[in-house]
Amino acid sequence: MRDIHIVDSTEELAAEAVKHLQALLRCETVNPPGNESTAIEYIRSQFEAEGIEYRVLEVAPGRVNIWARIRGNGTKRPLLLLSHVDVVPVEREHWSVDPFGGTIHNGYIYGRGAVDTKSLTAKELTLFLHAARQAKAGEMTLSRDLIFLAVADEEQGGTYGMGWIVKNAPELIDVEYALNEGGGFAVEVGGKRIYVCSTAEKGSALIKLRATGDPGHGSVPHQRNAISCLANAVRRVSLAPLPLHVTATARALIATLAQTQKQPQQSLLPLVLKPLLSESLLGTLDTYIADALRAMLHNTASPTLLQAGYASNVIPGEATATLDGRLLPGQTPEMFVAELRRRIADPNVAVEVEGVTFNGHECEQDTELFTAIRDALAMHDPEALVSPYLLPAMTDSRFLVPRGIIAYGFDPMMPEPGWPSPQQMAHGHDERISVANVAFGLRVLQRVITQISA
Repeated sequence: MRDIHIVDSTEELAAEAVKHLQALLRCETVNPPGNESTAIEYIRSQFEAEGIEYRVLEVAPGRVNIWARIRGNGTKRPLLLLSHVDVVPVEREHWSVDPFGGTIHNGYIYGRGAVDTKSLTAKELTLFLHAARQAKAGEMTLSRDLIFLAVADEEQGGTYGMGWIVKNAPELIDVEYALNEGGGFAVEVGGKRIYVCSTAEKGSALIKLRATGDPGHGSVPHQRNAISCLANAVRRVSLAPLPLHVTATARALIATLAQTQKQPQQSLLPLVLKPLLSESLLGTLDTYIADALRAMLHNTASPTLLQAGYASNVIPGEATATLDGRLLPGQTPEMFVAELRRRIADPNVAVEVEGVTFNGHECEQDTELFTAIRDALAMHDPEALVSPYLLPAMTDSRFLVPRGIIAYGFDPMMPEPGWPSPQQMAHGHDERISVANVAFGLRVLQRVITQISA
């Protein structure tokens, strides 16, 4: 079997990836309403030009996904390259450039989706097209099928994207491994770079707090005010973290972080996994790192919406708050609700789950794919460390893992001194990624795909 050489000219392919990224950024795929068809049509045209096997899946008008395949020899099960092409809305008045112009300025490519996740789409598309060219020319042999999938509706729950595909076309995702968004970025800790690979994700449960009290005239205050009752409940939830739960992923990340510390911090840091010591040790870390670790060690509930009252001189009999709940792997909505009820400890406040819930997931770390990721980063950033990571949010990987697929979030991005970290740009004003980071990510992904498909 000949070795696979996915990229033979990084500079040329990096330029191609930038071209694809600019084209995708110029497709206004804001969700809602979505209209991913413009981006999917661009990708379709690339497959058509190269004679690649593909399938377009239009779930509703304008809500479109695209799947493509390069066939391997079947020695191993397929590898899926996954991304989404819908993006969140923009506030144009806060942008210095057209958010849908694909502008390059001072070495950065600007546009909504530049980080989340059209840059990943562009890199995966570039590598996929090049692999197809080499396969067609007889210059390479794949041990496994290489699958490309760009989907709609990730930002609004996946109803028209991956959620539809798993129900209606599961044969398209019969794969062993998947590379998706959610990790790959680097953080600087103790003078060391740590690249994180998202091997786990939190689940979600939307929570409604419903406080009841006695209605009355605003001129006669009393202690049975539903708004005051609700305010106390929200304060109790927000005052301190919920109970600590340690996952294998969090344990692995803490062990990696400890490697960046000098003594005695190196020995003390693992004690952050102990309930009685956790908060005091987190307080010694950088705020950004501490907040991330806190989210990895606890179920969380962020108040996001409040509703109460209908007139300024009437004490209402009911007040509600919506909490954005995030559940650790192994935790159920029922466990989460029980934690909140114990924390609130008020019979006048009901805790209810609203809508669809998703459980968190945790993939194994001792895999051929994780080894390939570690090896690729050792080649392209030899001084850096690599660690599993628990993403406190959700991606479309949540649809794959229950099917037995090992799905990792890995979109490689190096830190850039003097600029916001790439992951902090996601959903932000002037969202952007550097041309250099596109090239870096392309090189790393090339090595991963080469090793995993040899």
